[in-house]
Order: sequence, then C-alpha cells, then structure tokens
Amino acid sequence: MYQHYDSPPHLKHLVCFFYAMEHHENDGPLQTLLPSGTPVNGWQYAGRWQLRMNSKSFTNDSLLPDFYIVGQQTFSYSLTAVGGTAGIFGAGLQPGTPFNLLRKPTYFLTNNPVDTTTLFPDAFIRPYVARYKTLRNNDDRYKLLVDFYEQFNIPETYEMYKEAIQIIYQHKGCISIKELCEKLHVNERYLQREFRTHIGIPPSTYLNIIRFNNIFTELSLGKEKQHLETLAMLFNYYDISHFNKEYKRYFNMPPSRFLIEEFKLLNELVSKSPYLLQVQLMNLK
Repeated sequence: MYQHYDSPPHLKHLVCFFYAMEHHENDGPLQTLLPSGTPVNGWQYAGRWQLRMNSKSFTNDSLLPDFYIVGQQTFSYSLTAVGGTAGIFGAGLQPGTPFNLLRKPTYFLTNNPVDTTTLFPDAFIRPYVARYKTLRNNDDRYKLLVDFYEQFNIPETYEMYKEAIQIIYQHKGCISIKELCEKLHVNERYLQREFRTHIGIPPSTYLNIIRFNNIFTELSLGKEKQHLETLAMLFNYYDISHFNKEYKRYFNMPPSRFLIEEFKLLNELVSKSPYLLQVQLMNLK
C-alpha cells in the first residue's frame, strides 16, 4: 500500500511530497526501488523495514532506524517488511533540504540512512518522536510532520544549485555538464563544489539519475511497446549498450528483458503515481 500526500504550498520549497507505505512480510520478497532524486525523512509507525543496497561495489543489508534521514541514493535499493506489517510515514524532500535543516554539507547522508534523533538537539526532536508514537492514523501523522518542518522557519531563497537542478529537470537529464555550466555562467569546479555541499553527489550523478528516471518511467507507462534503442537515443544515451550499462548499474543485473511486473512495489509506485518524477513535475509547474 502506498499513499501520496501533497506538500502544503508554503513548504514546497522544502518538501516535495509526503507519503505513507505499508507492506507485510508475507507479501513477497525484497522489493526494488530506484533513486528518485529526493532525500527522504522516514518515520516508522509499525514493524521494521529491512534495507538492502543493490551495489556491486559493496553490500549493505541492515534494518532502517525507526526515524531517519537519508540523502541522495545513487543506485537501486530494496525494502522488505520485518515483524509482520511494516508501516512508515515519510517526506520526499527537495534536493538541498537536508543542508537547509542541518546547515552543514550533507554528503555524509548519501546512501546512508542516519538516525534523525542524532541530527537535531534532543530538546527539539524528542517531543516530536514521543508525539508521533501516540498517533494512530495518517492524517495526524501528516499534520505532525507539517508542523515539524514549519518549526525550522526556512524561507525560500535563490541558490545557484537550485537553478542548475531546474535546468536538469527541464531537459529531463538530457544535458551535458559543459552545457549546464554555460547556461549558469559558472565553471565546472564551482558547480561540483556546490552540488557536493548542498546535494551530496556530483552534478553528473544527479543528472544521470534524473535521465534514467525519465526513460524508465517512459518505458513503464508506455501504452504501446517502445522501441528501446530509439528511446535510448532520444534520452542522449550513446547507444543501446550505454543504456544497458546504466540499467545494470542501477539494478545490478543486465536488462536482458524489461518486466516492470517483476518489481511489485516499484510497479505500484510508477503506475499509480510516477514517484520517480514527483520532484521534477512539482518544480516545473
């Protein structure tokens, strides 16, 4: 079960959307999800979630903290329920929001869920955690998280990295770093530094995530069978082998066949509400 909740207008510069998700341990094996370009702040209310990072360079298989913030995810990951039904209410954050909340570079959050209670002063975070544990429905959880973000009182301001992200969204990730720098009138070294500090990953990595999200959603939602090679060229992949390599990097398996139905949770999220595009769609309105 996945439910989407819109962010209030006055918080949209911090929170892309809120969501609730439940899954029972008997419902199936580990579920694969793609990086969405959004950091996540999760508040679990039932059971536990087991996380597995699908990286060929290392294996990370662990239980998520009950309350956590994770920065950008750069490869696919899997979730499964532990202890019956696992339930979570969370926020898909704007890129850069963790920096605004913590006021320090956030690359330490990349692919790394960190216990929220260790990131903020005890006197601030503990009352929210205590109140959250008493709540019994998602409407009240939504209200509490809205209140949580309102307390930071962070105004919407212009930042160069935000303009860079807007350009990436406008081009669906199909733009080179050189072209991006030319549009922004900055050098590549400065852009790299801005992204590492505020986003936690290089601009090229974020660009590739957005591009892959767009082509993956196009493939998943296409009513007619897409010609993969033509579609890959439209999304600025050099050739089909370039796309295959990118696919394998995210899923840790070759795309010998494309079957979204094999990924139950990912299929539900993409077909009902294209969560991979939420950050782009919201910011391009």
